[in-house]
Amino acid sequence: MKKTGLFMAVILPIVFFVSTAGAAGASGGSGGAGPTEIDRVVAVVGQDVITLSEIQMQMARKMDELNQRYEGEKLDVAKEKLLKATINSLIDKYLELQEAKAEGVEVSKKEVDSAIDDIMKKNHMDKAAFEAALEQEGYDTADYKKTLRDQLTIMRLVARDVKSKITVKDADIVKYYNEHKSKFVHPASVEVAHIMFPAKDGDMDAAKKAAEAARAEIIKGTSFEDMAAKCSGDKDAAKTCVLGTFGKGELAPDVEAAAFGMKAGEVSRPIKSDNGYQLIKVMKKTDAGAESLEDARPEIVDKLSSKAGDKLYSKWIQGLRNKTYVEVRE
Repeated sequence: MKKTGLFMAVILPIVFFVSTAGAAGASGGSGGAGPTEIDRVVAVVGQDVITLSEIQMQMARKMDELNQRYEGEKLDVAKEKLLKATINSLIDKYLELQEAKAEGVEVSKKEVDSAIDDIMKKNHMDKAAFEAALEQEGYDTADYKKTLRDQLTIMRLVARDVKSKITVKDADIVKYYNEHKSKFVHPASVEVAHIMFPAKDGDMDAAKKAAEAARAEIIKGTSFEDMAAKCSGDKDAAKTCVLGTFGKGELAPDVEAAAFGMKAGEVSRPIKSDNGYQLIKVMKKTDAGAESLEDARPEIVDKLSSKAGDKLYSKWIQGLRNKTYVEVRE
């Protein structure tokens, strides 16, 4: 069975420092990257074995990418590197699952079903669409549930044995901030919404008058969003009239001058464009400046936690290897 990108898109993300084995591991199946061979044991991990077919299944999608990107000696080198990485990630997966069993870490059927419900909601899928997506990727529901259960089990184990032990000292936060201040400097920006008034049949005067009349209504109290819906005839215009957030140099000169010259909440006078007029509203305005240490703290904590987590995880997984019989066969 070949597992491709769509399947991986709907699976839950693994915590930041868990190997890709936790997210992609699935036992059994066939499929592969190259000539079919009689299945054989490639590695032994404690009481589990890793077979050639399982490795081929894990490598399949990446093999397609490698075959498109490389050829000759470069392709051979890339394949060998992928093979070693795949074997190592599967070894880590089985080490983690065995440790979870030894520590009594379990994930219930109800939790797996709940996770699948969340995945379907986030991907705007009903049960039929979800099962169709799984089938397209070569999975049946039972196959997927086992993969997901393994992943959730590993996440829970790593959260308990590794993530819970991460500490970030305040002194390290301050040091990082002082050494990377340039990362926390942001340019001035504005979030802009607009309403277009096209010049029908090239009548620019009529377009300008329509924009002026709309602005007058807004000044009287009609919301900008409601006016956008009214003027465009699109009930969803209230959602789509916001263009986005822009820095200097990213807007047309006339629009930029108006936007950066107004306060948040203000609405411009009609601004001429090539085929009509428009009104803009500054939804939010941010002056240029540097984030304070307190504002930057959450981002810094995330960065330092991730770095510390990577180190702890590497040490932890090596500890599992040291206490478990692991044999990779040629």
